[in-house]
This record gives sequence, structure tokens and C-alpha cells, in this order.
Amino acid sequence: MKNRIFLTFVSALLVFSGVSASSNKSALAKETGLHRVSISYINKIGLKSSYYRLNQNTKFSFAGNKVTLPKGTVLAASVSIDNGSKAKSGKALISSHIDLSYALKKRVGFNKPSQFIPILLSYYPSKYTRVKRPVYVLPYGENVLYSGGIGTFKTRASNYFYNPHFSSNALKITSDGYLEFYKYHHKPLADGGLNWQYVQKPTSYVKISHTLKQGSKTFIYYQHKLQGVRATHLNKGKYRYRLTINNQHTPYQYTGRIYAMWASLYTVGGAKYFTPPQNAANYGD
Repeated sequence: MKNRIFLTFVSALLVFSGVSASSNKSALAKETGLHRVSISYINKIGLKSSYYRLNQNTKFSFAGNKVTLPKGTVLAASVSIDNGSKAKSGKALISSHIDLSYALKKRVGFNKPSQFIPILLSYYPSKYTRVKRPVYVLPYGENVLYSGGIGTFKTRASNYFYNPHFSSNALKITSDGYLEFYKYHHKPLADGGLNWQYVQKPTSYVKISHTLKQGSKTFIYYQHKLQGVRATHLNKGKYRYRLTINNQHTPYQYTGRIYAMWASLYTVGGAKYFTPPQNAANYGD
């Protein structure tokens, strides 16, 4: 009798354990995974930037950097009230997550041109003109494309901050019109949330000479060879090379247990790349 009761108890326990395990797997399937999202959804959640052109040479100082930004420089920035402004209005022009080029920062004398320097300028309307988003930049995010397709994004998103390994190369497009290619070298170029990390100077960079947009494709022309990407050689002076960036218009979302991440898929010179349309993962989605 005792043996029968014991066997009944064990059977019930096994059944309960099986149900629990099944329930946990089901719950996990609901909480994590990769799936397509609509373009309209990305338009809603994507991180947008505004752009301003400097109408004159502009002095700027920050953390030991005293430089003059040249007239015509295009900044990704916004206007807001800030205590650091010397304008009567209290308004300041504050740079965003999209950076200036390494070439410009080095030329004007930044101490560490490979690092991000937040720019804050007292806002006077006559000194700055808001301009349309340059044709060469991406519509959302940090303006950085990472090598690899949807599988690379899925692996990075599933690892999140739990596993920092991420060996993708990157193509960065700066607000002032440069292409910068970064080859992975020991340290990941982005963190677990796919935020750009300033760990090295660009492997190769070029100044954009001209940009043409046709539908989902952006054709970027430049004079010197850019290592790391496959471009068409044209032999036409300043338009000697043409790089094709094609927006696949196939955005994806990866939903983790406490976070969500997104990727828009591209090809760069025919190779697979992706970009996060937001520069930080959302928690609690």
C-alpha cells in the first residue's frame, strides 16, 4: 500500500514537472524571439535627428579642446534651453548622437579626434541655419551600419549585455559628409544595446563628393578608395568611386525578456549590413 502511494506521488510529481517545463518554454517563446515589423512602426519609434549648418567660423571649447569649427559645417543637433548658453534667450545648439568626422576633428585640433565630443554652442539664429536631412545620411539611428545580415543581428540581440562579443565591422556616415570604415580589432565597435563605442580611429575614410538617391538606393560618390567596401571604379575625377547603399525596407524586432531591439537591413556595395534605428534598447517592451 505504501509503495502504491509512493508511486502515485512520484507520477503526479513527474506530470506536474512536465507541465511546468512546458509552461516555461511556452512563456519563454512568447517573451523572446525575432520577427518582422512594419515600416510604419519603425517610422514611429525610429530615432530622428535635425541638422544645422554653421553660417560662419565658430569657436568652441570643451574639456581642454579649443577649436574653430569651419563655416559650412553641418551638425546633427537640436536647439534647447541650457545653462551653458550665453545667449539672452538661454537657447543652445546641442549636438546629437551623430558625430562629426574624424578628419574634421583632427584638422581643427581636437585632442582626441577618435572620441565623441559633445558640442554646445550659444544659439543665435543668424549664425546657424536649419537644413534638410542630408541625402547621404540614414533616416534613423546613429548613422552606423554594421556588417552582417539578419542572423548577425539576431545573435547580437540575443546575447545583449550578457555576452559582449561582437565582431562586426562598421561603416559610419558623419553629419559633415564623410564615410568612415571601421574594421573590427579586438574590441567590439558597439555595446550590447548596439550603441556605438569609440574604441578606435577609422581604418579608412573619405570625403563624400556627391550623393544621388533613387528609390531605395543611395549612390555615394567620392574621389579616393575606401578600404573595406566594394565600390564601382568610375575614373571621373572627384566622382572616381561610387558606393551603392540599398535599404531593403525589411525591419525586424528582437524581443527579449526585459528589452527589445530593432534592425533595418541594408546592403553596402552588395554586402549585407544592418543598422539599429534606435541608439538604445528599450526596456520593458
